[in-house]
Amino acid sequence: MQLINRSKQSPLARRACEAALAKHVEIYGEFGKQKTKTTYTVVVDGIKVTVEVVNRQASYVATAMNGARRLRNLPGQVS
Repeated sequence: MQLINRSKQSPLARRACEAALAKHVEIYGEFGKQKTKTTYTVVVDGIKVTVEVVNRQASYVATAMNGARRLRNLPGQVS
């Protein structure tokens, strides 16, 4: 299972995504149910960061949810 960190905003968000991916793998293992998303709230350096982890066919994709995003760029959408 490939772990993908889509957080490019800040080092803080990147560390939060890494922590959420580690917890997600601990809970679901290598084979989680596909096309589902789980939301984690991670505290990094005293700041709460919300992270969304989406289960794909061969990967887990983590995205920090801080700030506004375009509707077509939402990570949970499946075409």
